[in-house]
Order: sequence, then structure tokens, then C-alpha cells
Amino acid sequence: MIDRHTSRLHTRDLAAHVLALLLFILLIVALNGCSRFTVRQHSNGNVFHGSLSGHPVEHVVILAIDGLEQDTLVKYLMQNPPRKPGGLHDLLGARLEASGLVLTKGIAVQEPTTVFPSYTYAAWTSMFTGVFPGAHGIAGNSLFFRDREIARYYTEYHIDAVKAQLGDDFLSDDINPQVKTIYEYIGQSGGQSIVVHHMLTRGSGQGAMRPDFDTLLSYQQNRSKAVDENALWEAVKSLQDFNGAAKEGSELQLPSLMTIYFAGLDHAEHLSPENPEQARVEYLKHLDDLIAKFIAGDHAIVRNHHATPVSDVTSVDPIQWRGLRNEPVMQRTLFVLVSDHGHTPIDWDKVLGIEDLKVAFTELTDNSGKAYHLEIPALVNESFLSMVRASFGILSNGTISGDATVVATLNGGALGFHVKPAQGHWKDDPDYQGDIAPILKHVLLTLHKNEQAPEAVLYKRGSRYVYIPYRYDGISIQLLPAVHLDQSPLNNTAYPMAVRRLIGLASRLPTDPLSAPDIILLADRSKKLTYLNKQDWRVLEGLDVAKHRHFHSDHGHLNASDSLVPIIFVRGGQEGSEALGTICEASLVDVTPTILDILGLLPSFHATLQNRPDEMKGHSLTHAINRILTKTDPTDSENVCGTHITTPLPRKPD
Repeated sequence: MIDRHTSRLHTRDLAAHVLALLLFILLIVALNGCSRFTVRQHSNGNVFHGSLSGHPVEHVVILAIDGLEQDTLVKYLMQNPPRKPGGLHDLLGARLEASGLVLTKGIAVQEPTTVFPSYTYAAWTSMFTGVFPGAHGIAGNSLFFRDREIARYYTEYHIDAVKAQLGDDFLSDDINPQVKTIYEYIGQSGGQSIVVHHMLTRGSGQGAMRPDFDTLLSYQQNRSKAVDENALWEAVKSLQDFNGAAKEGSELQLPSLMTIYFAGLDHAEHLSPENPEQARVEYLKHLDDLIAKFIAGDHAIVRNHHATPVSDVTSVDPIQWRGLRNEPVMQRTLFVLVSDHGHTPIDWDKVLGIEDLKVAFTELTDNSGKAYHLEIPALVNESFLSMVRASFGILSNGTISGDATVVATLNGGALGFHVKPAQGHWKDDPDYQGDIAPILKHVLLTLHKNEQAPEAVLYKRGSRYVYIPYRYDGISIQLLPAVHLDQSPLNNTAYPMAVRRLIGLASRLPTDPLSAPDIILLADRSKKLTYLNKQDWRVLEGLDVAKHRHFHSDHGHLNASDSLVPIIFVRGGQEGSEALGTICEASLVDVTPTILDILGLLPSFHATLQNRPDEMKGHSLTHAINRILTKTDPTDSENVCGTHITTPLPRKPD
């Protein structure tokens, strides 16, 4: 029998949950209104007459899958048989040969690398602008603009996350206005875009389809499949509205560019309690089916609806969709399958959060006699009190407290410190010996004493990061002379394109945002360590997977599992059984200039970024793609590799 004390505890917990949920709803409603009344555009824009290897390309569809690691996709394609027409195997022309996986329709990148930190907002902003974080300013999900003295926390339960998802201008205003999104390039040339459920919409106008209340509530309740099913429904509904009152049998029209954002995989694998790798492979089956429905059609695509905030979801508003597969427009469409980051397993009870850092800086203040004030965000866990505190962000523009001297930005595998000079302002560079070294010595000593030592330490010297080696003797920390990145342990295949990515974070023009941290610590992934603002106050959790709150995998690091993401180009209507070659290496920042090049808009990209060095922006891959499609022998410098994607099948034990 449950005693009265236990009953009161359960009642209190239930009340707190209901109040927290009501607060969440109020935050959404306050910013979102009624999203079902979204004004939608119709097909009356310019048609671009682009081409790829002489084949017309007038439209681009981006399938943006959050949290999909390159290795996971390859394993899925190799280990699972084709599920449905129009699915991933069919769309890509995936085939397993004795020496590995080949694609007969898609052109994949062998070493496709995201930016650093390998976190959602930094990566997607880089992909859709074609420049690195140092240029566009979005240096993570947690970031600090020194020049504006504003902190952002694009994380769950923080009000900034709701603002970024639902506010038309919130994220757009944070992105450097001197760079353009791909939607702005498209729109300024007379084209139209549709963006489904992605947080970055600047330039897409009426084509921006924000997540509705049902979708965000499903996300908050860990119903990842419902989230992605709603994205598919929204995409199909948007295309139906785009085509207007088209007659039965008339040709389907597409916008110049369409982005469909599937957010559920990343959310599901963060919370997978047993085997995150197996969880994401299993989840890919669900996404595979959704993509098949989009390409090949379905008799009833539905969205998920919550009758009440605490009710289960029900399927409503079925749409009969004929798909793209047999439409003439399919032949004139380029498909791009892409992701933002991968994942690495972590131990939740070893996670280091903002409260841990507060302890370290309080002790540093006490020991040094110098005041170190660490900025504390409105949210540090998922308690009801934290949600209430976060709600005050509605009235705040993110300005940090006046006495703050250190701002920490925690992005999974990367912990950043922004340090205010003792004799200066936030916009000024701190002095290494006077401002940086004392912090580094104390923080590193504290981390070592608590078995949280980092894998690497970086310091931003001017517009470049350098590697800081050090010695720990059990008593003290000795900082050693800085080492250039290309001579450091990070210039290694275990950290794909690490030097280029770190340069891309630090490099900036004088008028660009100041958001790159002064100090970066990489979490030691060999010990399953990570850094999080969003650490739950619980260590023990129940067995119900749907209610999991603890992270079991994370990203943000320079390592391969966090950093290698699929980048695959598919020319609609591409047929044939012969394996296609691959692109040797590329970055997410190369996707936008490649798409613009294929559509004939690359001169606009070059004109906008003409004053930026090559190291700060992406480059078109069209030449390599054309070489592969025309089967022309490349030269050694043309970034074209063999047909087989090199990730091997797991070896069976002897």
C-alpha cells in the first residue's frame, strides 16, 4: 500500500509536471499563435535553367537529417535490404559488392565533414550560408557575442530555443547580416523556396513552414517519430498549396529550393539508453519509409495531433499524395541528402555542467584574490523552477550581467571560455599571461583532480587557434609553449579536417561577430566525457524510454564519429547499374556554393563574399560531380575518388 507521504510526493511531482507543461504551452502559444493559419506561397516565381553534366536542373530538394553520422548511413545501406520504392536504397542506387558499398544514382563524399563545434546551429548555419562559423557568427548551440555582450542558449527548455524555432527574426538577427543564406540568393534571383520545420529560414519568406504546436509538443514528449511524420505531412501539404488548384493529371510543380528537416533522429539517439548506434540504425528505417512516401507517394499521409497537452497523439488530416517518382519534374530535380553532425556515446553521470564550473571559478576567486564572475544562464536543468527562470527570457534580449568576467559556452564535446580582459572591455582581446593562463591552470587542475581532464586545450591567438600542451604532476599544472595546429596532435586523421575547421571558427573580418571562444577544451571521449548546460538534476531514471531525459550520446567534438556526416548528390532520373565515383573530401560549407553553381547562381555567391579569404568560405563541387557523371578521367588534383564507399562491414569474431 502507498503511504500518505509517498502519495503527497507523487501528487506534488504530477502538479510540477503539469505546471511545467502548461508553461511550455504558454511559451509556444505566445510566440507561435496558430500556425495552421500560415500564409503559403504559390508557384509563380522564376524557373532556373541550371544543369549538371548537360542535364537540366531547375529544382533542388534538400533532405536534412539531424544527427546522422556517415558511418551509420553506410552501415544501414549495407546491412538492410531495400524497404520500399523511393526509399534510400532506391533513391541513391545503393548496392553491396564484395569490396563495399557503391551508389549507382548518388554521388557521395568519401570524407564529408561538418564544421566545429559539431553542433546543430553552427553546422546548419554554415551549410545554408556557405561560410564557416567565424564568418556567420553562430558558434554553437550555446554561444556568446562579445561585441554585443549577448549570450544565447539554443537548447531545450530555454526560451531561446522556442524563440529560434518560432520567431521569424530571432536566429536571423543573430546571423551576420554581411553573409547571405541560400534562400536569399534564390529569392533575390526571382526563385522561391519552401523550408519545412528548419530553424534557419532567412530569405524564404512565405515559404517558411514553422513547427506547429503538435510537433513541438511531440518533440518535448520524446515522440521523435511523430515529429518527423509531421514534417513529411507539412512538406506534402506545402507542395499541394504551392501547386494550387491544379487539375487532375496536370504536371506537379516544385519551388526552386525545398528543404525538409527531419529532427527526430538526433533527439532519439541522444536519449537511447542501451546502444545509441543501434538505435539510430533502427530509426533510419522509419526515416527511410518517410522518404519513400515523399518520393513514391502514399494513399494517406497523416499528421499527429494532441487533443489535449497530456493526451496521446492521434492521426488526423490524411493527404493522398502521388509522389515525385513518376512526375516529369523528377527528371529536373537535384536531391541532396545531408546531415549536420554525428554522435559519440557518453556517460551521463560524468557530464560536466555550468554548476560544476561555478564551483571552480568560485574557488579561483577565493584563492587568487581576483574576482572571477562566471555568467550563469537562466537554465541549468529540467526542473520546474529552471523552466520558470527560463521563461523570463521572454523579457530579456540575452544581455549578460554587468559584473560577468567569464562566459562559458558548453557545446557537448567542446567547452569554450570567453574571458574579459582585466584592463579592458569585452570587445578587447584578453592577455594570455595575465588573463588566460591563471584560468587555464586552475580549471585544468580542478578537472584533473576530478577525473575530468580534457583531451586537448586550444587558445585563440588573434585570428588563429593554437594548441596548448601542458604537464600535470598530480599537484600543479605547467603550461607549455603553444604549438601551431598543423604541428599538433589534432592534425591527424582521427580529427577530420580539424585544422581547416578550427581556422574556420577563428577567422573573421573586422566587422564580423565576435563569437569564437578564447579558450576551448575538448572533452576526453575515451572516458565518455562531455560538457552540457542541459544536465538533469537526476542520475537515476525510470525504464520508460519515452520519458528518458538523460543524454547517452553527444556531439560537438572534432573526432570522426561526431564530425563525419553524409553529403550525397542525386540527379533525379539518374539511371544505370554502373557504380558512380565519389568525391574525395568536402565540408558542409561546400553544399551551398555547389547548389548555386548548378542553378547558375554562383556569381552572386562570389560577389557577396568577394572580400573573404578562401579559408572562410565553401567551394563548389560541381566540377568533380560533372567529372563523375560523364565518367571523365580526373587528374590527381580534381578531388575525385573511386566508386566504393570505404566503411567496411563489421568483422565477425573468429
